[in-house]
Amino acid sequence: MLILVKLIGIVIVAMGIIFLLNPEAMKRVINYWGQGKRLYLVGILRLLIGVVLLLSASQCRLVGAIVTLGILVLLGGIIIFALGLEKVKSILDWWDKKPLSVLRLLALIALAIGALLLYSV
Repeated sequence: MLILVKLIGIVIVAMGIIFLLNPEAMKRVINYWGQGKRLYLVGILRLLIGVVLLLSASQCRLVGAIVTLGILVLLGGIIIFALGLEKVKSILDWWDKKPLSVLRLLALIALAIGALLLYSV
């Protein structure tokens, strides 16, 4: 299970770096996953990642941080299904209109979260 946490951390760090250097790429990813029913795949992925984090938290260095992150990711997945496609798409449209500096800040936060995951394993 720790290997999955490490893999998740690597992917998040990589995405954080890519989006920090090229925030337009984040907009393209948001637009891609916001089309059709792809959001449900994102919701399922968030549920799975949340469960992986919660199940592996006891084996990590930073148990509390990983449990908190697991709960937040899990709630994010639940919210996607609870709000429905149209509401989530309107939220994504709102993020899509944000300036590049805001997207860079989000990328920096993602990079920090990925680094936290990698450190905790």
